[in-house]
Amino acid sequence: MTNLVWLRRNLRLDDNLPLFKALQSPDKVQLVFILDSDILSRFPNPLDKRLAFIKIALQSIDCQLQKYGGKLLVCRGRPQELIPIIAKSIGAKKIFADEDYEPANIQRDADVAKALDGIAELQLYCDHLIFHPKDILKSDVSPFKIYTPYMKAFRNKLSHSRFLKYNSLELLQGRVLSFPQDLLSQNDAVNTEQLLESVIIPGYDISKAHDICDDFILNKMKSYQDKRDAMSCNGTSKLSAYLRFGVISIRELFRKAYDKDNSFTWINELIWREFYTSILYHFPYSANSEFNSKYANIPWGNDEGLLSAITNARTGYPIIDAAINELIATGWMHNRARMIVASFWTKNLFLDWRLGEEFFAQHLMDYELASNVGGWQWSASCGTDAQPYFRVFNPMLQSQKFDALGEYIKRYIPFLRNVPVKDIHNIDALKSYNYIPPIVDYVSSRNRAIYIFKNI
Repeated sequence: MTNLVWLRRNLRLDDNLPLFKALQSPDKVQLVFILDSDILSRFPNPLDKRLAFIKIALQSIDCQLQKYGGKLLVCRGRPQELIPIIAKSIGAKKIFADEDYEPANIQRDADVAKALDGIAELQLYCDHLIFHPKDILKSDVSPFKIYTPYMKAFRNKLSHSRFLKYNSLELLQGRVLSFPQDLLSQNDAVNTEQLLESVIIPGYDISKAHDICDDFILNKMKSYQDKRDAMSCNGTSKLSAYLRFGVISIRELFRKAYDKDNSFTWINELIWREFYTSILYHFPYSANSEFNSKYANIPWGNDEGLLSAITNARTGYPIIDAAINELIATGWMHNRARMIVASFWTKNLFLDWRLGEEFFAQHLMDYELASNVGGWQWSASCGTDAQPYFRVFNPMLQSQKFDALGEYIKRYIPFLRNVPVKDIHNIDALKSYNYIPPIVDYVSSRNRAIYIFKNI
């Protein structure tokens, strides 16, 4: 007998709950990763940094498995079609995978289970969250809609048993298989050697994910609360991409940080991730529609000129343009910058938040639907626990406060590198340096947004 382990958001061998569960029986295991053609069709950029990130993670897994006598199977296609074929070919009666809570992926898993039709059983485990969305509920068993009471309930229910390590790596010796590629059609099978050829992503090193985690927790977490909004310094953990793809487990982050001094603020950011996942799980309509139905009829715009200006970093507001350049160049954007950009996008340009969500989706290395939708709706004042509609970030004041010396701006807009600090946060002063004229006036655009929200 063989168990099939389907890797998805948990691209690691150690502390992998589905793999650990599969290894509890004496059966051998075959690991598979599927390049989902449905997902790939939404992200057509062949130079997508996330594809390179995934390739490196898969390469690491494959190298480890070879030491244990096995090999990672990598396929391209629709899981609904491939999983039953693979399960039947190797005689697997159980398929182990991490549970996904996005609406489309919940449907995908239901389709896979149906397609298996008695061939095998699909078993899902909560592996990229501390709590299943059904675990943290109000006393009346309804889901929380406000972060603070959710956070308190989360912390009240949290115990060390929730983030114990699953020593799956220790159980692999002599237990892993190497699936014969010729059992798949030529279109489905992926040449592993070709797929896993060496690639480099500037700013990311999967082999050092655990070291990056340790360095942050031991050396930087104590100043996280004070430095996390400072855009010019390295005050955040930069672990989001590693967590998103499961190169490092959420349990490891809690294990290493939870009992440390000064961990409260950073742990709260991890809880925000769970909160937004819970919102999307319980209210799946919010993936594409305003969570707050009061604002479902906001007349968001889609002006192509404004959209082109902001996505090409030509708004005339340096902090906005720098943030967009950072995103395009690195696949990451500072969290404070994400809020400033989203506020400007929705309140000053009055562009549809869905357009912004999709723009981020195409570029963010750490893209997660729940957190991205939650963040955009928060900024657009139409989501759960959102900022009030009359709160509109002033880009110039935000850059002055969180990039006082203009270091972040100059890093991502070399054109402004010789502009004195006294001028770099001043729209009028920037005219003398021939910087791009502002595409909208902050005051009038702010007033327009407030008027629309107030009279909706």
